[in-house]
Amino acid sequence: MRNGMIKIGLVAALGIAGVVTAGEIMAGTPQVIATIQTGPEWEPLPRGEPLTVPEVHYRVKHSPYKSELVRYGQFLFNDASWGLQGEYACASCHYERGQTTGLIWDLGDEGWGSWKNTKYIRGGRYLPPFRHEGFTGHPDEIVGATSSLDRVCGRDPGFVFRSENFSPERLESIICYIRSLEFTGSPFRNADGSLTEAQKRGEKLFNDPKVGCVECHPGESSDPKALYSDAQTHDVGTGRVGVKGFRSTPGKVYNMKALEAGEDPYGEESDTPIIGLDLVKEFDTPTLRDIYASGTYFHDGSARTLMDTINNSVTEKDMHGRTSHLSQQELEDLVEFMKAL
Repeated sequence: MRNGMIKIGLVAALGIAGVVTAGEIMAGTPQVIATIQTGPEWEPLPRGEPLTVPEVHYRVKHSPYKSELVRYGQFLFNDASWGLQGEYACASCHYERGQTTGLIWDLGDEGWGSWKNTKYIRGGRYLPPFRHEGFTGHPDEIVGATSSLDRVCGRDPGFVFRSENFSPERLESIICYIRSLEFTGSPFRNADGSLTEAQKRGEKLFNDPKVGCVECHPGESSDPKALYSDAQTHDVGTGRVGVKGFRSTPGKVYNMKALEAGEDPYGEESDTPIIGLDLVKEFDTPTLRDIYASGTYFHDGSARTLMDTINNSVTEKDMHGRTSHLSQQELEDLVEFMKAL
């Protein structure tokens, strides 16, 4: 089991204890209104074995109280009054029901590691843990290190701008809302859901052992439950732990000339994100579902487009797939296929 963590394959079911109204939830009654029940521990999949959306049945699927929990959780998700100085809500970064602004932040890690890309959280319940590293660098900070969403939303009042803890009732409500966010599906396929000719060519490249995408992102385009992730961590050449803490890759991660001259490598003229060093080189393999909507990409947001993720412009050569031998047209076909997922 990777890093002693609980992972999915088995999404938690929600159960309701007692009869609770939305008014009681908002009043903050001490009654526990919902519990997360985790399944057995998850072992990493053998490389190349597809990971799919599990058959999940909420016991409260037809309960009128589930909708109340989701609605109140949605209210909390968009409520900035819980944030520091009442300025930030979950939706400030995960806007439009769980999408991403594509911005990078330094949250909850006391300065450990680089600034992290805002995650796209639609369908995110299928692939915990919920941090890019799969764990946090600080040994005393376990937020996000298990499959439980409450460890990510957290009970630590200092995590993600909050000025006070969420009560168990409010926390369960917001978890219920996050779990309700499903993938949107791709608008780039043909009207009947089939792949375009460019996407078919891209799929062939995606599954080509010489390119290697499918090694970490296994799945079939005909399977609506495919997650395109092996649920493991990999070094794809993006970790900033090289000489003096900097990686020596091309691209727009930092201004190399300024760095060599001892000047600010993150100046406005270089238009680069201000990010620190990484503690690890390996990061969680993300799902490729809705990948067209989840940019920017990589843990530090260094890839602004899908093309940037595969053309070796921001990674070590041929570490994120073996694509240096592909033509520009083949790279574009590969991007078209990813947009179809």
